[in-house]
Amino acid sequence: MSGRVLVVAHHFPPVGGVGILRTLKFVKYLPDSGWEPIVLTARNPGAAIRDEDSERTLPAGLRVERAFSPEPTKVRRALARVARRGRRAAGGSAGGEGATTGAAVPTAPMRAGPWSSRLSALWVAAIRAVFYPDEQVVWAPFAVRLGLSIHRDAPIDVVYSSSAPVSCHLAAALIAKRAGLPWVADFRDPWIGNAFAARPGRLHAYLQKRVERRIVHLAARVVFPTPGVAEAYATRYPGAAHRFVVITNGYDRSDLPSEASPGAAAADGRFHLVYGGSIHGERELETFLDGLELFVARRPEVRDRLAVDFIGWLSLHNQAVAARYATPDRLGPMLSFAGFLPHREAVARLAAADALLTVIGDGPNRGQIQGGKLTEYVGLDRPVLAVVPQGDARALLRELDWGISADPTPAGVAEALERLLAAPRPTRRADPEGRYDRVNLTRRLAALLDDVVAERTGRVGV
Repeated sequence: MSGRVLVVAHHFPPVGGVGILRTLKFVKYLPDSGWEPIVLTARNPGAAIRDEDSERTLPAGLRVERAFSPEPTKVRRALARVARRGRRAAGGSAGGEGATTGAAVPTAPMRAGPWSSRLSALWVAAIRAVFYPDEQVVWAPFAVRLGLSIHRDAPIDVVYSSSAPVSCHLAAALIAKRAGLPWVADFRDPWIGNAFAARPGRLHAYLQKRVERRIVHLAARVVFPTPGVAEAYATRYPGAAHRFVVITNGYDRSDLPSEASPGAAAADGRFHLVYGGSIHGERELETFLDGLELFVARRPEVRDRLAVDFIGWLSLHNQAVAARYATPDRLGPMLSFAGFLPHREAVARLAAADALLTVIGDGPNRGQIQGGKLTEYVGLDRPVLAVVPQGDARALLRELDWGISADPTPAGVAEALERLLAAPRPTRRADPEGRYDRVNLTRRLAALLDDVVAERTGRVGV
């Protein structure tokens, strides 16, 4: 069976970051299984991370339709730019929201004054109170109208949506209902129980339960990136569990260098451990750096032997953490923070590393997190140091018999670094069977789309 699928995804190039890769790779490889994707996304979205290079990698001939997206974040960022220009004119620091520095030793973000902090907190509270389930809900009506127009011009067989934001699912549900189409909802991250999401108030928690339940029961299939997330949803919605499917994140071999020798980027003779991705959590970076300090205290000679490079976005909290540790009297000579890089450049840096790092702190629901970066690490065949709690990330590495796992504690980090530096370099591929290859994963999605369309056709025939 083949057909046309409307892919509803607010986060899509030129938006950058690991979160876009799942959708981007699905639309790249779906045509190989007979499915023509049409992407419905946002025009000039308010996302902070942009990767213009990612837009140039879109498949030739891919139809991308962009609906107007009047997000409040655009106003806030415009005001922040004005404030930064004012601070620069006054001779102050230009630190800003979500900024990272490319310097080897980061500078701490500028501390906001009491009035600006209060205004910022009021703004965030107002946005959360008024725009539900997220501020992209103002995009949803425009997306619905454009999606139905697309269906009239080029009839769609099935609707697929990817969250976050959850408003993608709301728009897709309305399109599917009005057009009489089956719908597949893909949760890239859990909604209820998301380890990194702010705890909702009583009213929003009540609405969240109702809306999530509605999504789960209306969708013909619900897709999750890890077994742990699927299990959590099955516990909440046992009557819908037979429609739950796990399709993991993966790697795209066409994105990876064909030949790269470990350590090729290092001219300093040191062992380079590289982290690629954003750091949101409050404890991840600090826990790792505490463990690194403990390791250096035990083995002072590694100060000149080991380098740890961070590539990606840091929250303001983690910029301040980085600044505390990256001083000459602490870990400064061992650390570098490159900030966000275009995906192609980031992958080249990862491919040249001696080993790759992922860190997930301990806490409620953290075991469900696997992280898109981990499967891309697997595709690069580099040794992996996974500082993670028991859960899906460790299960993946156990399945492949790959890498070193450590408890997310300073002692766990120190012990794992000792093992990493002593371990022989692997001589085989991490995933020889291609279980996490994006080509094979997209075939699973295509088969799922075949199934839901066949089921709808069967119901209509009856």
